[in-house]
Amino acid sequence: MKKKLLAAASIAAAAFCCMPALAAPPAVPMLGWTGCYIGADTGGVWAIKDSTVTSEIETNNTVNTQHFPLGSTHLSGWAYGGQLGCDYQVNNVWVLGLRAMWDGSDVNGNNPSPAFGPYGNQFKISQFATAVATVGYLLNPTLELYGLGGFAWVRETLNWNILVPSPDRFLATGNPNSRNGYDVGVGVSWMFAPHWNLFVEYDHMGFGTKNIIMSGSGAAVGNTWFVDVRQNMDKLLVGFNFRN
Repeated sequence: MKKKLLAAASIAAAAFCCMPALAAPPAVPMLGWTGCYIGADTGGVWAIKDSTVTSEIETNNTVNTQHFPLGSTHLSGWAYGGQLGCDYQVNNVWVLGLRAMWDGSDVNGNNPSPAFGPYGNQFKISQFATAVATVGYLLNPTLELYGLGGFAWVRETLNWNILVPSPDRFLATGNPNSRNGYDVGVGVSWMFAPHWNLFVEYDHMGFGTKNIIMSGSGAAVGNTWFVDVRQNMDKLLVGFNFRN
């Protein structure tokens, strides 16, 4: 009887030890980070523009080359768009990738100009895009810390207008213009389920200085100004991707 009791106890102990392993649900299989993706993003954008008139052509074709500053303009607004790209997981730690992103925006701002009395700069950024390479470090199999760098592009407009309502609102208008620059940034991405990841990202975009042509309107019709505008932008975006 004693032998039977010992045998039964041994069997019960073995079964008890194995129960947690047998009862545990199977782990959700992760696909890894290798593959391509498409997604959407939104967030805030801030920009600073420093403007200086470099020359003026008056209605009588007189050229005035006197430089005078127009001050700094601080812009802000929202951005919304999407991205697509591909990643390659090199090993358990490193992920390399390429990504293209486009965003429309309502980023705008103005500042009074010491050169034109009640008139001032009014900037609007309608859209921007980036094409970057990414390098990611896996904090764990589903959480990635990454850096990026590459090419940036922006589309913008500058007008000189009175900063209060007026029948003769515009002093000069500039056609929408584009400029190229660089983009660098950092972010965190979380693969919360197979095929899906969320990310938060901060970027700095530098566009250097570009000369913009301003055409006079209203009382200033026939005058043309050439303006150097230096621009930097920052963005903080959140988004998600569907991965194949």
